[in-house]
Amino acid sequence: MLGPTPHWNYVDWAWGGSDEYPSGGVPPGGFTGGSSILTLQLAYTLNDAADLLDAFGESNLASKYKSLKESLGKSTWNLCWDKGNNLMADDSAKKSFSQHANIMAILSDAVPADQQKSIFERTDTDKSLNQATFYYRFYLFRALKKGGLADRYVSMLQPWKNMIAAGLTTFAETPEPTRSDCHAWSASPLYDFLATVCGVEPGSPAFKTVKIEPHLGPLKYIKGKVPHPAGDIIVDLERTGTGIKGTVILPRGLKGKFIWGNETELKSGENLIYFR
Repeated sequence: MLGPTPHWNYVDWAWGGSDEYPSGGVPPGGFTGGSSILTLQLAYTLNDAADLLDAFGESNLASKYKSLKESLGKSTWNLCWDKGNNLMADDSAKKSFSQHANIMAILSDAVPADQQKSIFERTDTDKSLNQATFYYRFYLFRALKKGGLADRYVSMLQPWKNMIAAGLTTFAETPEPTRSDCHAWSASPLYDFLATVCGVEPGSPAFKTVKIEPHLGPLKYIKGKVPHPAGDIIVDLERTGTGIKGTVILPRGLKGKFIWGNETELKSGENLIYFR
């Protein structure tokens, strides 16, 4: 795991400051070493870096990054997994637990794949855990999707509804008491309305293909437009009981797949969607 790390290793305002470290935002082990969160953030980043390297033909370096990612994950599991709580602790002392450590444990695959859904359930419902504030909920939602629970996304937007109810006209940085900061860190719904609810994501590197897997949750109807180098991707869909119907329009030269339980191929132009 990572040892002592210099400077201000900010993770989230979920941690306040102290006399020794007045700035706040740093989890246990963030200064002294052994932070599961910082270690697993590195592992998560290495995994993405390896994918980029593979896409550009740097297979040797990609393999090195993947190996390091696995090593970090295994070490963190061995030192920080708490069998009694069935959760990842914030550091090896196992006295502090947070949503953040378990989010990163899921995203970095430091915990076994067959346990990730149940770990997310505990992470989402156990209010004794140190809670992610608005910005870090971006990663909470990534873990939600990874655990196959993305249909819950729309129902998890209450914090943003509360901002509107409070009279804010821009996104706040932290829960109340706060000020309206117009804070990009809190603006993840702008991404997830398209990438999670409409379900439009790259299907391959450089967006050469598209994958569309919508998650309407309680919604009956969605319509969205996603810019692509070849033109706009347009999604116009409505529920039909447990099914879905509508249209997906892809720009010229773009193909992909649509997923609603099963998969169907998407071609350039207009695609009629109908799943019972």
